[in-house]
Amino acid sequence: MKADETVKKTIDDHCLINSGDILVLGLSGGPDSLCLLHILKGLEEKYAFSLRAFHLNHMIRKDADDDEAFVKEVCRDLGVQLTCAKLPIEDIARERGESVEAAGRIERHKALKDICAKLQKDLPDGCTARPVLAHNAGDQAETVLLRILRGTGIHGLSAMEYMREDGLIRPLLDTEREDIEEYCKAHSLSPRIDSTNASEEYLRNKVRLKVLPMLEEINPSVKNALRRLANSAAMDDGYLSEETKKWYEAHEKYDKDGSPVLRIKDLRLLEDPIFYRAIRIAFAKAGLETDIEAVHIKALKRSVYTNAGNKTVEFPGGYIAYINHGDVVFRKR
Repeated sequence: MKADETVKKTIDDHCLINSGDILVLGLSGGPDSLCLLHILKGLEEKYAFSLRAFHLNHMIRKDADDDEAFVKEVCRDLGVQLTCAKLPIEDIARERGESVEAAGRIERHKALKDICAKLQKDLPDGCTARPVLAHNAGDQAETVLLRILRGTGIHGLSAMEYMREDGLIRPLLDTEREDIEEYCKAHSLSPRIDSTNASEEYLRNKVRLKVLPMLEEINPSVKNALRRLANSAAMDDGYLSEETKKWYEAHEKYDKDGSPVLRIKDLRLLEDPIFYRAIRIAFAKAGLETDIEAVHIKALKRSVYTNAGNKTVEFPGGYIAYINHGDVVFRKR
């Protein structure tokens, strides 16, 4: 199926867009985001939404400024409003003790959310300012494999969602990389190619360039199999997540500083699938955006059950779970 047909089907199947929405696409200038920009521009009138774009200059590659100039020209030609920003991602990653990939992803998502939050204030009820990312079907298969390698659970196997709770959507998630390249060629689009995509310094690239080709020798349809696994896991995870939300809403409270608080006696009654999700919800409300590994939650669970006086359990991004007087407080250090 052609890329534009697949995107339209994905939008319809998952009800990703409502009339009056504003879509803010994260635009790198690469094949995926350029293809999606072009397709969404063609669907703007049909679905009655307003399309905008955002470009983050990571200041890593020598030609990063050229990428920025390129997306400015593309958006100008298509009549798409563009916002650009520059951030020294390598320095940010070093300060946080994160990988460059993780820091870049976090900052892109944060910037998109901030833009959408400002736009949302002026929208009527029923309309949403939605962040949009151009992850494709191959990215989904790679994400499942990466999470398996890290020993993920059902939530991690669900990989990337078509629509997240915060409104972020991925209309390209069913589209194959080959169809994206064909679309760009057919519409005379000349995307920028990120040279780091060929570097095996990054784990995702190793999976794409080495691991998946080896698995395809065993099962030529391994990407489809991985995506089916993600869809199946997402159904189970969705049910467990809904049950966790109900529990959390009935037990949540906040301290005087606005930090989420849960009672130890309540947490002790939970089965692991709900316990783990409840902790993730609490940290999300505290502002922790990065994925929390199971090892962190296990450490907290041990402390919840021993409850030996005041104790602090470290989490990613400088966040902590502070145990004190029968409560667990979730906050940034």
